[in-house]
Amino acid sequence: MDSPVRVLVNAIPMVMVNTGISRYLRCLYSNLERLYGNRLQIGYFDGVRVSSKMPDGPADLNRWAKRVDLFWELPVVPAFMLRVMFQWMREALFRMHTAHYDIYHEAGFFPFAVPRKMKTVFTVHDLSLMRFPHHHPRERVLYSRLFFQRRCKTVDRFLSVSRFTSKEMQCYLGVDPEEISITPEAHDPSVFYGRSSREVASFLHRRGLPARYFLFVGGGDPRKNLDVVSEAVADIGMDVPLVTVGWSGWSEREQQEDRISLGYVSDDDLARLYSGAVGLVFPSSYEGFGLPILEAMACGCPVVAARKASLQEVAGEAALYVHDPRNRVELGNVLKMLLLENSIRNELVRKGRLQAEKFSWEDTAHETFRAFLQVLEG
Repeated sequence: MDSPVRVLVNAIPMVMVNTGISRYLRCLYSNLERLYGNRLQIGYFDGVRVSSKMPDGPADLNRWAKRVDLFWELPVVPAFMLRVMFQWMREALFRMHTAHYDIYHEAGFFPFAVPRKMKTVFTVHDLSLMRFPHHHPRERVLYSRLFFQRRCKTVDRFLSVSRFTSKEMQCYLGVDPEEISITPEAHDPSVFYGRSSREVASFLHRRGLPARYFLFVGGGDPRKNLDVVSEAVADIGMDVPLVTVGWSGWSEREQQEDRISLGYVSDDDLARLYSGAVGLVFPSSYEGFGLPILEAMACGCPVVAARKASLQEVAGEAALYVHDPRNRVELGNVLKMLLLENSIRNELVRKGRLQAEKFSWEDTAHETFRAFLQVLEG
């Protein structure tokens, strides 16, 4: 193919803080630009206009968080109506730019409606809104039910972040496996690497954090079982607190007595937290991938995870596992073992670094570009 592949990506998540889908898009397209810059023409839609440059995140994080908090406090019906209104507005603006592109790539809730001549590639991270609606705000569930399955029928090729999510799509959406490309996530090695003890100590002092702590990364989504983690850490009674990172619209936003909540932190500070932690505690009941596992491993942080969903696919043999993520006693016993057994910690650090190296954004970019070519070739 002589002419460049023209891709229009919904980059609205990039305007948000650098977590989840935003991180996925930023890492993926940084590598696509680097590897295929002469074969790709990429347009980034930021919700209003299209640019050849990736949009930046919010300039004022506190102001952004306050706006989001206000939205989460709305009653179900007004919040749902507001979501739908913004959907139609953004979709109308998006369609104004489609004539100049061959492929539309979506990685958010569901694809926009676009002209038939334009091929749609849709990255599916998980099916939690369909499989576990009781774990999500009601307005978000209604929003997804209105659009998701109908719009999936317009997709020309699916990208899945894990084999687990691919199987979920086949089972619950009826997607032909031949229409799915597996494009795993990965850590960014320029950020997530083991930081020096001096750098970590300086950061902990600056934030008033203890020298030993367990780390939890993620929102308060009930499937992540933060309440059980807090209880398990308290139960072991060894004066090692739980530090949590991430904003949550699900749980209470006040400081909890049983944990130290930092909210959003920069990627560099997150790497420092991983590097200094006794371990990352990640007993989620359902994940499409579980990127914090790889980030932690790359930083030399042992991982405790649940034998659920995609987590074994990501962590392999390099983590300690609990069978029941809701069992505080089982989790507490594993955490105590991690605290007391240096040989186990050292072995997990060694295996974790090797496991993290099995995933790379470069490989994902190659597979994504191959999927773009496949969809154009029909």
